[in-house]
Amino acid sequence: MRVRRLTTIATFLLLVPAAAPAANPCIGDARQQFLESQAECREDYQVAKDECLNRDHDCVEICRAERGVCVEATGVEAAVEACQEAVRAAKATCRDQNPPDSPALDQCIDQVQVVGFQCRDAAREAARPALEACRSAFGDCARACPRPDPPSEVVNPGQCRRDAKTTYKTCKGDGRESFQFQRDACRNRDHDCVEQCRANRDACRDPLETQLEATIAQCRADRDAAVQNCRALFADGTTEQDQCIDNAQVAAFQCRDQAEEAARPGFEGCNEGFRSCAEACPPAP
Repeated sequence: MRVRRLTTIATFLLLVPAAAPAANPCIGDARQQFLESQAECREDYQVAKDECLNRDHDCVEICRAERGVCVEATGVEAAVEACQEAVRAAKATCRDQNPPDSPALDQCIDQVQVVGFQCRDAAREAARPALEACRSAFGDCARACPRPDPPSEVVNPGQCRRDAKTTYKTCKGDGRESFQFQRDACRNRDHDCVEQCRANRDACRDPLETQLEATIAQCRADRDAAVQNCRALFADGTTEQDQCIDNAQVAAFQCRDQAEEAARPGFEGCNEGFRSCAEACPPAP
C-alpha cells in the first residue's frame, strides 16, 4: 500500500497540521540531509530521463531553467500566492468573529475556501496560454539539444523512462527511511519499535485512504459529467458555458473538501495512536 500513500500525499498535507520547526538540532540536521537527498534523487532522475531520450543533460538543464524563468514571468505563482494569503487573512477574520468549533465558524471558513478556490482557478485560467507557451518552448528547446558524448545506447526509450521513474521512487523512499532512522536516533528511541508503530499507523490509514480516494474519484467523475453537460447545453466560448463550468468546478471542490473534512478525525486518530506508540518505545540500543 506504500505507493498509494505516496500518491495521496497532497491530501495528507491538507489533513494534517503543519509540524512546528524541530527544536532538536539533531533532528534539524537530519531533516536538512533528507531534503538534500531528495534533491539528489530528482537530479539523478532528470539525468536518467535525458539519457533515455539521448539528449545532452547540461543542454536540457538550460532548457529547464529557461522554462522556470518563463513560468515565473507569467505571474501565475505570485497570483496563486496572493490568493492563498487572502484566504489565510479571511480565515483569521472568521476565527476572530465566530466562536470556536461553532457552525457559524465552519460556514465562514467553507465560504472562504470556495472564494480561494475560485481565485486560484481564475489565476491559472488567465495564465494558461502563457504556461502552454512555456511548455511548448521547453519542448522545442529540449528536442534541439545534441546527443551526449558518448551517446547513450537506449533501445526502448519508453521502458527506460519507466525504469528511471521506478529508481527515482526507490531513491526517495530510501531517503525517507534514512531520515526516519536518524530522527528516531535523535529522540533516543528504538528504530525497529518505532517502525512497527509506523506500520500500525499505515494499517490504520489504509481503509481511510481507500474510502477518501473513492469519494474524491466520484467527485471528479461528477464534475466531468457536469462539464460535459455544460458543453452540450451551451456554445463554446459563451459566458453561459463558462459560468456553468465554473459552477461544476466549485461543486467538485466543495465535494472534495467535505470528503477531506469527514476523513480528518480518522487520520488524526491514527496519528495520535502512532504518537502514543512511539513515545512508549524503549531507548535506542
